Amino acid sequence: MNLYPSGEGPLAPSDWNMSVGLDGFGESASYFADIQRAGRPVCRLIISGPMSEEDARRLLALKARLWIDEYLARPHSGITEFGLLEP
Repeated sequence: MNLYPSGEGPLAPSDWNMSVGLDGFGESASYFADIQRAGRPVCRLIISGPMSEEDARRLLALKARLWIDEYLARPHSGITEFGLLEP
């Protein structure tokens, strides 16, 4: 799902995308959005609680646009790639 253009919240650049999934059932269900930039994973956002898939997609898209806006506004230095966790 491309995040640009949007209905609410700040616009996301066209190279950002979001895919939505569902984890769990009933009251314990959580929807998650995997956020990618130019096809590379950057972030996963989660919302939980009973709601329709349409509502979850709308809320996750807004949450993603707000996160991307904040991410792009902060300074970046060093490597921002996912790495291995070492003990």
